[in-house]
Amino acid sequence: MNVLTSSQMRMAETLCVEREGITFLDLMERAGRACSEIIKSETDTCGVLVICGKGKNGGDGFVIARHLEEAGYNVNILLASGKPKAEDAVKMFSLLDPVKTDIAYYIDSVGDVEEYFDEADIIVECVFGTGFKGAADARLSALFDRINTSGKTVYSIDIPAGIDCDSSVTEGACVKADVTIAISALKYAHIMKPVKEMCGRIRVADIGITADEHIGSGSDIISFCDESEVKGILPERPSVSNKGTFGHALNICGNVRMQGAAVLSAKGACRLGAGLVTAAFPEKAYPAVSSKLTGPLLLPLPCDSEGFMAGEASGLIKDALNKATAVLAGCGTGRTPGTKEVIEKLINGCETPLVLDADALNIISENPSVLDSAKCNIVITPHPGEMSRLCSKSVEEILENPVKTALLFAKEHNVTVMLKSANTVVCAPGCPVYINSTGNSALAKGGSGDLLAGMTVSLLAQGMSTFAASCAAAYLHGLAADRYTKTHSARMTLPEDLADALPSVLGDF
Repeated sequence: MNVLTSSQMRMAETLCVEREGITFLDLMERAGRACSEIIKSETDTCGVLVICGKGKNGGDGFVIARHLEEAGYNVNILLASGKPKAEDAVKMFSLLDPVKTDIAYYIDSVGDVEEYFDEADIIVECVFGTGFKGAADARLSALFDRINTSGKTVYSIDIPAGIDCDSSVTEGACVKADVTIAISALKYAHIMKPVKEMCGRIRVADIGITADEHIGSGSDIISFCDESEVKGILPERPSVSNKGTFGHALNICGNVRMQGAAVLSAKGACRLGAGLVTAAFPEKAYPAVSSKLTGPLLLPLPCDSEGFMAGEASGLIKDALNKATAVLAGCGTGRTPGTKEVIEKLINGCETPLVLDADALNIISENPSVLDSAKCNIVITPHPGEMSRLCSKSVEEILENPVKTALLFAKEHNVTVMLKSANTVVCAPGCPVYINSTGNSALAKGGSGDLLAGMTVSLLAQGMSTFAASCAAAYLHGLAADRYTKTHSARMTLPEDLADALPSVLGDF
């Protein structure tokens, strides 16, 4: 689904109005009705407090209140900033039945409206919409605090009050929603951490604005808002098939001190469905690696006295490339002269999709132009520190604008960039920008990237494009952490826990 800024959302609405020959008032009616349908689908008839601002978001709230009331809910309205001012909101306010709907005014003391919180089973918050900037004043901040401490299920409409929808941070107090119903499309705040955490569970209300109109608004960023989008791009698993149907991933990873990188990347490749996986690693690591891997083929490689790949390993790797449909290199390989020789020869000689991770990136950071002469499609998977070395920018600069950083590097070197962070960004020439919405602090541990790299090469081996495979792997990697930590401690979760749990936590994929 496309991710829109506030200005792009207004443009998409305008395009829809022009195409259908309707009015913005009609769109407000659609939005309120769609939100009410979502609320009704999740709740039984009960007491509802709808808290409305004076703008268009408040107008959505008036429509929601009317539809919930018609469905048998006991609805009260609390005006957070007096009567509505926006023209369409004024019209929707006038359609409320004054006999059925109790309308209260919040002046400057939450205590004066306490009874409305007491009577409510759920709260529908419609104070500010996508146009909000800056920080809420003290009066509204007190109201937000009362909402957050109410103990009621809170639905925020489009964006929780106090949040700038185009930002990943807040400047002041805001509502912490249990559910945020995004109108028509996701906004940045719905996916960008840490502010995403204020949105709770995200639902998207369809109001008839088409995907073409989202794109026509200028949006060039996408995110998966539900699992069906990911399932729709994953390779099919035909019932009549064999191991050759699902590709052969070659993982060139590990050294005698970092055998775990070889193990985790190979497990990730196996778990995501590659028909065959070959784990290629320095022969001195054989006892450790072979005791932990039973599914993959094992290819011990010549190594130096310290247990790192030697330059002569390139011959065996070249032979293995003839059977592979995708290749991963760099996880825990080290940066010795032998490893450097292997990586550079691989980039120059590989003709199948290639994932470069970790030490492979540190090696090419000395001369990123080596990517320009590659014969294959390449995915690079840097974290901000590795990206800093690749593009000669500070980590602070990269984190300030990860999309710009990843996009520039992708275009300059014609590669797919998976820039890993709290919100992993995927950029590829000619493709939209993908911002990942899944994952949590359980992934902030050594080895998580090795698992992700293995998952990525697995999808490439099965025939996915570099962009689609990177997006899907990032989403599934984060989703596995999100699901696993519902019943396990994020603090204590290890990458190997997730590798072993993938079949159960991603069972419906």
